[in-house]
Amino acid sequence: MNERALNNSIYQFNENSPCFSDFYQLLSKLAARDFGEHKKVLMVTSATEGEGKTTVASYLAITGTLSSSDYFVLIDGDLRKPQLHKRFGLSRDGGLADILLNKKRLTEVIHKTAFRNLHLITAGRYEDKPFQLLQLNETKELINHIRLYYKLILIDGPPIIPVSDALRLAEVVDGILMVVKAGKTPRTVIKRAIDVLTESGCPLVGVVLNDRNQVLPYYYQQRYYRYNYSPTNHD
Repeated sequence: MNERALNNSIYQFNENSPCFSDFYQLLSKLAARDFGEHKKVLMVTSATEGEGKTTVASYLAITGTLSSSDYFVLIDGDLRKPQLHKRFGLSRDGGLADILLNKKRLTEVIHKTAFRNLHLITAGRYEDKPFQLLQLNETKELINHIRLYYKLILIDGPPIIPVSDALRLAEVVDGILMVVKAGKTPRTVIKRAIDVLTESGCPLVGVVLNDRNQVLPYYYQQRYYRYNYSPTNHD
Protein backbone atom coordinates (compact mmCIF):
# COMPACT_ATOMS: atom_id res chain seq x y z
CA MET A 1 0.00 0.00 0.00
CA ASN A 2 1.54 3.33 -1.05
CA GLU A 3 1.77 6.34 1.29
CA ARG A 4 -1.13 8.27 -0.27
CA ALA A 5 -3.45 5.26 -0.09
CA LEU A 6 -2.39 4.62 3.49
CA ASN A 7 -3.06 8.22 4.47
CA ASN A 8 -6.52 8.02 2.90
CA SER A 9 -7.24 4.79 4.76
CA ILE A 10 -6.55 6.56 8.05
CA TYR A 11 -9.40 8.99 7.46
CA GLN A 12 -11.70 6.34 6.05
CA PHE A 13 -11.26 4.10 9.08
CA ASN A 14 -14.48 3.72 11.11
CA GLU A 15 -16.61 1.23 13.04
CA ASN A 16 -17.53 -0.55 9.80
CA SER A 17 -13.95 -1.05 8.61
CA PRO A 18 -12.95 -4.73 8.20
CA CYS A 19 -10.18 -4.58 10.82
CA PHE A 20 -11.97 -2.38 13.36
CA SER A 21 -13.00 -5.39 15.45
CA ASP A 22 -9.37 -6.58 15.56
CA PHE A 23 -8.17 -3.27 16.92
CA TYR A 24 -11.08 -3.07 19.34
CA GLN A 25 -10.22 -6.51 20.73
CA LEU A 26 -6.55 -5.56 21.07
CA LEU A 27 -7.45 -2.32 22.81
CA SER A 28 -9.73 -4.24 25.20
CA LYS A 29 -6.95 -6.72 26.01
CA LEU A 30 -4.53 -3.90 26.72
CA ALA A 31 -7.09 -2.08 28.86
CA ALA A 32 -7.63 -5.24 30.90
CA ARG A 33 -3.97 -5.47 31.85
CA ASP A 34 -2.97 -4.16 35.27
CA PHE A 35 -0.29 -1.51 34.75
CA GLY A 36 -0.83 -0.07 38.23
CA GLU A 37 -2.18 3.11 36.63
CA HIS A 38 -5.70 4.09 35.57
CA LYS A 39 -4.22 6.20 32.79
CA LYS A 40 -1.86 4.20 30.65
CA VAL A 41 1.11 5.14 28.48
CA LEU A 42 1.94 2.62 25.76
CA MET A 43 4.75 2.70 23.23
CA VAL A 44 4.30 0.93 19.90
CA THR A 45 7.60 -0.12 18.36
CA SER A 46 9.17 -2.79 16.13
CA ALA A 47 12.47 -4.59 15.71
CA THR A 48 13.29 -2.74 12.48
CA GLU A 49 11.68 -0.04 10.37
CA GLY A 50 8.88 -0.65 7.87
CA GLU A 51 6.92 -3.18 9.95
CA GLY A 52 3.75 -1.11 10.40
CA LYS A 53 4.17 0.30 13.91
CA THR A 54 2.88 3.75 12.91
CA THR A 55 -0.19 2.19 11.32
CA VAL A 56 -0.94 0.09 14.40
CA ALA A 57 -0.46 3.04 16.77
CA SER A 58 -2.72 5.24 14.60
CA TYR A 59 -5.53 2.70 14.28
CA LEU A 60 -5.42 1.86 17.98
CA ALA A 61 -5.80 5.53 18.89
CA ILE A 62 -8.60 6.05 16.37
CA THR A 63 -10.39 2.93 17.63
CA GLY A 64 -10.25 4.31 21.15
CA THR A 65 -11.85 7.59 20.16
CA LEU A 66 -14.53 5.87 18.09
CA SER A 67 -15.48 3.49 20.88
CA SER A 68 -15.54 5.85 23.87
CA SER A 69 -15.99 9.45 24.94
CA ASP A 70 -12.51 9.62 26.45
CA TYR A 71 -9.62 11.69 25.12
CA PHE A 72 -6.65 9.96 23.49
CA VAL A 73 -3.32 11.36 22.30
CA LEU A 74 -0.79 10.09 19.80
CA ILE A 75 2.83 11.18 20.25
CA ASP A 76 5.48 10.77 17.59
CA GLY A 77 8.52 9.62 19.55
CA ASP A 78 10.55 8.72 16.47
CA LEU A 79 12.60 11.91 16.22
CA ARG A 80 14.81 10.52 13.46
CA LYS A 81 12.19 9.35 10.96
CA PRO A 82 8.79 10.64 12.12
CA GLN A 83 5.69 9.56 10.20
CA LEU A 84 2.58 10.55 12.17
CA HIS A 85 2.41 14.09 10.79
CA LYS A 86 2.34 12.67 7.26
CA ARG A 87 -0.39 10.16 8.09
CA PHE A 88 -2.66 12.84 9.51
CA GLY A 89 -1.75 15.59 7.06
CA LEU A 90 -0.17 17.90 9.63
CA SER A 91 3.03 19.92 9.83
CA ARG A 92 5.97 18.27 11.56
CA ASP A 93 7.02 21.59 13.14
CA GLY A 94 6.15 22.36 16.73
CA GLY A 95 6.22 18.98 18.45
CA LEU A 96 7.88 16.76 21.05
CA ALA A 97 11.40 18.01 20.34
CA ASP A 98 10.29 21.63 20.73
CA ILE A 99 8.86 20.93 24.20
CA LEU A 100 12.01 19.14 25.35
CA LEU A 101 14.11 22.02 24.00
CA ASN A 102 11.89 24.48 25.91
CA LYS A 103 10.95 26.22 22.68
CA LYS A 104 7.23 25.48 22.99
CA ARG A 105 4.69 24.85 25.71
CA LEU A 106 2.57 21.70 25.71
CA THR A 107 -0.57 23.60 24.77
CA GLU A 108 1.19 24.97 21.69
CA VAL A 109 2.04 21.58 20.18
CA ILE A 110 -1.20 19.65 20.70
CA HIS A 111 -2.90 19.23 17.33
CA LYS A 112 -6.53 18.33 16.88
CA THR A 113 -7.35 15.67 14.29
CA ALA A 114 -10.44 14.89 12.26
CA PHE A 115 -11.36 12.29 14.87
CA ARG A 116 -13.34 13.35 17.91
CA ASN A 117 -11.22 13.51 21.06
CA LEU A 118 -8.04 12.38 19.33
CA HIS A 119 -5.08 14.73 19.63
CA LEU A 120 -1.63 14.47 18.11
CA ILE A 121 1.83 15.67 19.12
CA THR A 122 4.25 15.54 16.20
CA ALA A 123 7.98 14.86 16.52
CA GLY A 124 9.04 18.43 15.85
CA ARG A 125 12.42 19.06 14.27
CA TYR A 126 15.56 17.81 15.97
CA GLU A 127 17.83 15.43 14.09
CA ASP A 128 21.17 16.03 15.82
CA LYS A 129 21.25 13.77 18.89
CA PRO A 130 17.74 12.45 19.64
CA PHE A 131 18.95 9.99 22.29
CA GLN A 132 20.50 12.79 24.32
CA LEU A 133 17.43 14.98 23.86
CA LEU A 134 15.23 12.30 25.40
CA GLN A 135 16.66 12.90 28.88
CA LEU A 136 14.91 10.69 31.42
CA ASN A 137 13.86 13.35 33.94
CA GLU A 138 12.54 15.85 31.39
CA THR A 139 10.74 13.22 29.32
CA LYS A 140 9.23 11.55 32.38
CA GLU A 141 8.02 14.88 33.72
CA LEU A 142 6.39 15.70 30.40
CA ILE A 143 4.67 12.31 30.08
CA ASN A 144 3.40 12.50 33.67
CA HIS A 145 1.94 15.92 32.91
CA ILE A 146 0.20 14.61 29.79
CA ARG A 147 -1.26 11.74 31.85
CA LEU A 148 -3.52 14.24 33.59
CA TYR A 149 -5.52 14.92 30.45
CA TYR A 150 -5.86 11.67 28.50
CA LYS A 151 -7.31 8.22 28.98
CA LEU A 152 -4.58 6.63 26.88
CA ILE A 153 -1.27 7.97 25.59
CA LEU A 154 0.14 6.10 22.59
CA ILE A 155 3.73 6.77 21.57
CA ASP A 156 4.90 5.78 18.09
CA GLY A 157 8.43 4.89 19.11
CA PRO A 158 11.61 4.32 17.10
CA PRO A 159 12.56 0.76 16.06
CA ILE A 160 14.59 -1.16 18.63
CA ILE A 161 17.53 -2.61 16.71
CA PRO A 162 18.86 0.34 14.64
CA VAL A 163 18.96 2.94 17.46
CA SER A 164 18.82 3.18 21.25
CA ASP A 165 16.13 5.89 21.40
CA ALA A 166 13.38 3.32 22.05
CA LEU A 167 15.12 2.16 25.24
CA ARG A 168 15.17 5.72 26.57
CA LEU A 169 11.45 6.14 25.89
CA ALA A 170 10.78 2.71 27.37
CA GLU A 171 11.82 4.06 30.76
CA VAL A 172 8.81 6.40 30.92
CA VAL A 173 6.00 4.17 29.59
CA ASP A 174 3.76 1.60 31.28
CA GLY A 175 3.90 -0.96 28.50
CA ILE A 176 5.46 -1.71 25.10
CA LEU A 177 3.69 -3.28 22.14
CA MET A 178 5.97 -4.65 19.44
CA VAL A 179 4.80 -4.92 15.83
CA VAL A 180 6.16 -7.70 13.62
CA LYS A 181 5.55 -7.72 9.86
CA ALA A 182 4.99 -11.28 8.71
CA GLY A 183 7.52 -12.51 6.20
CA LYS A 184 9.83 -9.51 6.55
CA THR A 185 12.03 -9.72 9.62
CA PRO A 186 14.04 -12.88 10.49
CA ARG A 187 13.12 -14.63 13.72
CA THR A 188 16.58 -14.07 15.11
CA VAL A 189 16.19 -10.31 14.73
CA ILE A 190 12.77 -10.36 16.37
CA LYS A 191 14.06 -12.44 19.27
CA ARG A 192 17.04 -10.12 19.63
CA ALA A 193 14.71 -7.13 19.87
CA ILE A 194 12.62 -8.86 22.53
CA ASP A 195 15.77 -9.84 24.43
CA VAL A 196 17.01 -6.23 24.35
CA LEU A 197 13.75 -5.05 25.89
CA THR A 198 13.51 -7.75 28.55
CA GLU A 199 17.19 -7.55 29.51
CA SER A 200 16.77 -3.81 29.97
CA GLY A 201 13.76 -4.36 32.21
CA CYS A 202 11.40 -2.73 29.71
CA PRO A 203 7.69 -3.62 30.12
CA LEU A 204 6.93 -5.63 26.95
CA VAL A 205 3.22 -6.52 27.06
CA GLY A 206 2.74 -8.22 23.70
CA VAL A 207 3.57 -8.65 20.04
CA VAL A 208 1.28 -7.78 17.15
CA LEU A 209 1.64 -9.77 13.94
CA ASN A 210 1.09 -7.50 10.93
CA ASP A 211 -0.17 -10.11 8.46
CA ARG A 212 -0.91 -10.59 4.76
CA ASN A 213 -4.44 -9.19 4.48
CA GLN A 214 -5.15 -7.50 7.79
CA VAL A 215 -3.23 -4.86 9.68
CA LEU A 216 -3.67 -6.72 12.92
CA PRO A 217 -4.80 -10.33 12.79
CA TYR A 218 -3.27 -11.68 15.98
CA TYR A 219 -1.89 -10.63 19.33
CA TYR A 220 0.77 -12.59 21.20
CA GLN A 221 1.22 -12.44 24.94
CA GLN A 222 4.57 -11.49 26.41
CA ARG A 223 7.40 -14.02 25.96
CA TYR A 224 5.72 -15.76 23.00
CA TYR A 225 8.72 -16.34 20.75
CA ARG A 226 7.35 -18.40 17.87
CA TYR A 227 5.95 -16.69 14.77
CA ASN A 228 4.14 -17.86 11.64
CA TYR A 229 5.27 -16.03 8.53
CA SER A 230 3.53 -15.42 5.22
CA PRO A 231 4.05 -12.92 2.36
CA THR A 232 2.45 -9.51 2.89
CA ASN A 233 1.95 -6.35 0.91
CA HIS A 234 0.76 -4.25 3.82
CA ASP A 235 3.04 -1.69 5.49
